[in-house]
Amino acid sequence: MRSHSAATGSDAPPSSAAASSLSPHQWSDVVQYLTADELKELRLAGSKEMHLADPCLTSHLQLRMDKAPFFSAANNSTLSQAKKWLTNRRRLVVNHAVPKMCPYRVAYLVANGLLDSVSQIVIFDCHAHRRVFALLAQLPNLESLRLASHASDQEEGAMDELEFIVASVGRVHSLKHLDIEFDCVIPGSRLSFLRGLQGLQHLRLRGFDLSDGIRSMGGLRDLKTLHLCHGNFYSSPSNDVNEKDLINLLSLTNVNQVHLEGFDCLSETGLKPFSTTPASVKRLVLKHCQDLNDDCLPSIGRMENLTSLHFVHSAYDEVPIFDIESLHHINALVALKSLSLFYVLEDPTDLRALWGLTSLETLNIALEDELDEEDVDYLRQNILPMFGSLRKLRIFSEESMCCTCRHGKLEIEYAPFTFGDLVYLE
Repeated sequence: MRSHSAATGSDAPPSSAAASSLSPHQWSDVVQYLTADELKELRLAGSKEMHLADPCLTSHLQLRMDKAPFFSAANNSTLSQAKKWLTNRRRLVVNHAVPKMCPYRVAYLVANGLLDSVSQIVIFDCHAHRRVFALLAQLPNLESLRLASHASDQEEGAMDELEFIVASVGRVHSLKHLDIEFDCVIPGSRLSFLRGLQGLQHLRLRGFDLSDGIRSMGGLRDLKTLHLCHGNFYSSPSNDVNEKDLINLLSLTNVNQVHLEGFDCLSETGLKPFSTTPASVKRLVLKHCQDLNDDCLPSIGRMENLTSLHFVHSAYDEVPIFDIESLHHINALVALKSLSLFYVLEDPTDLRALWGLTSLETLNIALEDELDEEDVDYLRQNILPMFGSLRKLRIFSEESMCCTCRHGKLEIEYAPFTFGDLVYLE
């Protein structure tokens, strides 16, 4: 006998009557897999009997603190209403430069445990929310924190506010994921707060003068991903990073992803913490690292577990051309699947030196002299077949228009790239 589900199709939506019969508790099991937009569409399509306006159905979604009325001074919400919205809430977001939250109300909610379930916080323009953040830093289960600020060095009081916030981060001992991005540059000495975050697993810092402060990361032995930018897109500190300070990271043996940006004159010394056996690093990005020393390639060649390697520079960076002998060291990376070589090759024929990359699937290149159609055809027919696993070639340049073409199993993409651009490399 044919079942009802087989007759109607397994993807057929439940009838309105059946959907209306579900309780909020039953709906919570369904909507936890929905995005905010999908839940909104479901609410518009549903009926009042479906109880889709119940706050408990949104506990898996982020809550905007700057919009929720029970955080503001003009609060008319009851405590029971606040509890409905905050029970099991995991993610809070502040996305407004003008402070709208009342510190006294936030303090009350924190002190009475109504925010104890929160594990993720994102605060944009955090320099404007110092008092509120100092309260949120007391939450017992906070594991992920992202702080961003677009304040410039010249904005009055902004630096003091940011330095206070950075110091407060050191009290959140439960943190596992920390992402800080500032448009102004904070002295690296302020990174001493990292010594108290022994459980940190993911660290991203942008907007710090890393000529000082790197040694404060030496005790983060649980760290898995490390993303460091010396200064930021808007400001480069006057002093270079002292790569000898990176030796303090030798104890970070669990790191599998490393992104270093603005680390000029990097050599084997600076890369030693990530190439010492057993080398755990699987992804390495060196972005806008000018005047790279030739001996960095032998060091990278010892990172035997690398699957992604990216040298990302712009036409404005002072980047040395890798010679053939140096490129040969990359052939030791037999597991490498994606490789980016921006402005480090003199000629596309230099790719012949990488004969050992039999697992390579994605290759991204940018050259000082742009490739014309004839150059690309020669590359495709005479050099790329050496990479038997190659499926995607991206050619970046300042003048490129986005377009894609396919030649058999190989997809060739042309894309623009200028200084500071974010690009997808995998």
